[in-house]
Amino acid sequence: MASKSPRRLAGDERMGDGMRRPVTARAWWGGLCAAVALGVGLAAGAAAQAPAAAAGAQVEILVHGDAQTGTHFDYVTWAPSPTLVRVRPGSALPPGATVTVVLTNGAAPAEGKGHVNFALTADDYRKAVEGGGAKDQITLTLKADGTPQPIVVAGDFPHFSRDDKDTAIVAHQGSATGPVVGGAQVMVRVRRNEETLSAEERSRFLWALAALRFQKSPDPRWRDTYTFLVDMHDIGARGFAEPADIGYPDQEHKAAAFVAWHRAFLLELERALQKVDPSVTLPYWPMYYSPGKDGATVFHADFTGANTVAGDPDFMATELIRFDAGNPLYGWNMPGRGPLMRWRQDRNNIKLFNTPGMLLDTSKAGLKSNYSFMAGSVEANPHNIGHGWSGVWMSNCMISPSDPMFWPFHTYFDWLWAAWQQHYDRFRSDGADPAQYWPNDAYADGKPSNKTNPLGHHLRDTMWPWNEEIQPKPVETFSARRPPQTVGGPFAPSGVPGLWPQAPARPTPGELIDYAGYVTPDTDAGVGYDNLPWSPRQQSLPFQGDAPSTATALAAFLAKDRPAADRVEQAAQVDLAAASDTGAKSALQGVALATAEDPEVRAAALDILARVDTATAVETAYKVEGDAKHPTLAHAVERVRAMEMFANRPVDMPAEAAPQPMPVPKTMSVLDKGLYTAARNGVPENDPCVVGGLTVELQRFLAKPTDAVRIFPQDAAAFVASTNLFEAVPAANSRHVHGRAIASCATPFNRAVTLDTMRRLLKASATTPTSVGVDWWKTKALAATVLSHNGDAATISLVKGLAADAKATVESRAAAVNSLRHMNEAAFEGVVGGLDRDRTAPAELKAQAIAAVGAYVQDHGRDLPPDQRARLAHLLDTLSAASPAEQAALKTARRMLTLAAG
Repeated sequence: MASKSPRRLAGDERMGDGMRRPVTARAWWGGLCAAVALGVGLAAGAAAQAPAAAAGAQVEILVHGDAQTGTHFDYVTWAPSPTLVRVRPGSALPPGATVTVVLTNGAAPAEGKGHVNFALTADDYRKAVEGGGAKDQITLTLKADGTPQPIVVAGDFPHFSRDDKDTAIVAHQGSATGPVVGGAQVMVRVRRNEETLSAEERSRFLWALAALRFQKSPDPRWRDTYTFLVDMHDIGARGFAEPADIGYPDQEHKAAAFVAWHRAFLLELERALQKVDPSVTLPYWPMYYSPGKDGATVFHADFTGANTVAGDPDFMATELIRFDAGNPLYGWNMPGRGPLMRWRQDRNNIKLFNTPGMLLDTSKAGLKSNYSFMAGSVEANPHNIGHGWSGVWMSNCMISPSDPMFWPFHTYFDWLWAAWQQHYDRFRSDGADPAQYWPNDAYADGKPSNKTNPLGHHLRDTMWPWNEEIQPKPVETFSARRPPQTVGGPFAPSGVPGLWPQAPARPTPGELIDYAGYVTPDTDAGVGYDNLPWSPRQQSLPFQGDAPSTATALAAFLAKDRPAADRVEQAAQVDLAAASDTGAKSALQGVALATAEDPEVRAAALDILARVDTATAVETAYKVEGDAKHPTLAHAVERVRAMEMFANRPVDMPAEAAPQPMPVPKTMSVLDKGLYTAARNGVPENDPCVVGGLTVELQRFLAKPTDAVRIFPQDAAAFVASTNLFEAVPAANSRHVHGRAIASCATPFNRAVTLDTMRRLLKASATTPTSVGVDWWKTKALAATVLSHNGDAATISLVKGLAADAKATVESRAAAVNSLRHMNEAAFEGVVGGLDRDRTAPAELKAQAIAAVGAYVQDHGRDLPPDQRARLAHLLDTLSAASPAEQAALKTARRMLTLAAG
């Protein structure tokens, strides 16, 4: 059941889908106009005007309404929404009488408030907005017998709503200033740039997202909706990593339907969020723009989580993501994958991402106006490179929705497609113009396009999983294969008149093109964006921080007689269409491979290739790797290599040398870049060989803590904790991603040995002298994280000891508390209560301990038994929660218990 808006009006009940259903016969406009009677105009023919005193009727405005049931859905976008206006049935008015009504907005247009326009039909509205004459009021003549008058209501671009139902539509009798005789409260609900969300708006989104961990899955094989959607994405994408005899093409990536499939996937998630809170939409993260020193809001602790920044990117490791104690995502942990971790990445380092201006040519013609170019460009950069840049789950495209930042990340790519569509007028789905979508046909054996676009990626193909087509036994032709299992069923009906789909759907890419119903109204999905109008004839708002490409930049970059610094500067402005040419890609490869070139120019050439052709860029990076001594070039090689799983064709890799044990140097005086690079490449794939090598490094550190190290122990433990190899039941994806058998590792992996090493780290004294740079407390925190699913008494005692150690950092003690929540409930509850009673414990630690209770509830969802809920509720009632952070955490934990109770 959706939370009740403070603007809910008497006489209506809002259901979980956002629809409102009348529960009484009186006017739902409530007290504002209940005493105002309708005067009636002259009826047709000789009918006399009825006296106002005899008119006991009022006016209903049913946005997305159903005349039979009286239901309505009070959420609109920039698209015209079908609306019914009528005199309420049963009014005591003469037969044949009519009523003149003027609909207006309740207030003038204002920043942060919704505002709407009206027209009789969608075609009328199109002509109005394209002619600059859209009207925010309309005069109607209504029949007194209750016959509904159809009109359309649309958001007045760019006036969107920040609050639920903040926009009043008012019905006046006779004129725009006449008595109020009816009305409606609506929301101009569009997807927003995450930088513009208020704290309240962010909170609503986060709570709706967290609630999906408690929401019943559409498919009973999955516990909750969130996990269901993660595994849908995983299963659809993992086929390329399977053995050839059972593999299948990626249903979601590496081909034409990349943006279309994800448009449907995002819509499914958004509809699930709106069952929790109808006012919520998916925010998007404009990756090319950084608003301040702390990076985009997605990387803040009050949104989808913060990370620190590595001092030297050569030695960048992973870390546990920090959330405010009152954030409902605190302690985010996915079954079989463990806690959320990302790279210690500089989130202001965004120059490597393409900007929207690179896609939008001012001539509105040429290569950039073709769908194939747009889809391939968006997938290569910023999509592919952004996944690798974010890490760790995000670096694995299959399981990437496990990380909550996936949603604003991927919504941005849908925004890019929508911006491209609006710029080039690309809303047609009939297949007549390949610039609108290509391949503009249905898959059939033998077509040349099948090589790059398998079944499911052609315009008229249905898309898995919503088509329920599976192949438990794969067909011989690889491009004609489907996954071996279903996930869910057809795309669920919207349940809203006028919004796609009206019945269970098996969508094709073509059905996702006209998402706002500009050409085909029946495909309006109820989606809009804050700065993109409905019609391509309207002017979109400027894209903040956008930098268009220049036609001369590529030639300037390739000119060897220019200074290196100038060439590097030109690289950021290279036109993507020009760089996509076969000759240009060959020239760029030549620059990247030329040892005589400046290393920073070679790195820039690799980055340009990565913007337009992932597979070619990865192949080139492998060839460059051997002589990439300069830090800038080495970082570019690693950055591009991290995109390998996103390549749209098999990458031609150099032969892999036989694995060799890591040599023990006689003098370990500096950190080993190779170890860090190998770990960063291996942990997203849960590589046991990497973990085996890191375990050896930790054992060497324990043996001689004062010796210089090749990798800081806190970083080695973090990399180990980033894998799912130590989960109670590792998620199935881990065995699909990496092909190596454990026996083939140069440094053997032994789970028991690694776990024992983590226990030794916890036992070791934090006062033991070490080499410079070692952080004992971080090391212990991450060792406790690795041990989270090992609930033997000795391990529990070690982790409890860390949680209670007054000398330890808050970070390490909080990590121990969160580890205990997976180990043993009694021990966990005891530590939380003990910290609350400990007058010396820092308030920040107490707040995180309370937040861990909420995270524990979220881990279990609605599977948490009533007796455990009662015990946790009692625990929360006993906590003092003196500080604001503790109070916020307590409020969140209690709300989690409410969600668990259903």
